[in-house]
Amino acid sequence: MGLFDRLFGRRRSPAPPRPRPLINLDDARARHVPGEVPSPCISVCQMDEQTGLCRGCYRTLDEIADWARLTDRERLEAWARIEARQMPAARS
Repeated sequence: MGLFDRLFGRRRSPAPPRPRPLINLDDARARHVPGEVPSPCISVCQMDEQTGLCRGCYRTLDEIADWARLTDRERLEAWARIEARQMPAARS
């Protein structure tokens, strides 16, 4: 440890916060009826040709078409995929 560090101490920067998905279940639940698993749709319905995902809700066409038939458990699983798709590692 150097003299400067002994005299003044070294401040450690906190770890940067983990990026939060833009479309996430917590925010969607705040906008909908309690108890139901809300749709991730935000009315930005454009499919990205490279990823095959909606640019608004990050769902595939199959996920969009099947949403109304999914159980709550399946919807929560879809939400987990949607949130994961928005994380930096998933986008590269």
